[in-house]
Amino acid sequence: VEKKTANQLKGDTKLVNLLRSAIEAASDDSNWAQLAAVGSNVAKQAPEFDPRNYGYEKLGQLAAATKLFEIDVRVQSDGHYRSIYIRDKRESK
Repeated sequence: VEKKTANQLKGDTKLVNLLRSAIEAASDDSNWAQLAAVGSNVAKQAPEFDPRNYGYEKLGQLAAATKLFEIDVRVQSDGHYRSIYIRDKRESK
């Protein structure tokens, strides 16, 4: 499957609404959500969803490609554990 462009992804309202809904459901007070929790919410809301159908291996890559979301990779002080957080750019303050 060929990778969809940012404009193609942004124009897919079903995809954008699914991602926004999944992020909102998992977000904290600062509107950031752990990507793993977002993935779980996506699977609950749309079990048939697969980022590979859009040309991306992983959900985080697909979300980043839309250019609608901020991605923050947080590494623990020991450097061994990292968490990926995501939020809707509309929620940036």
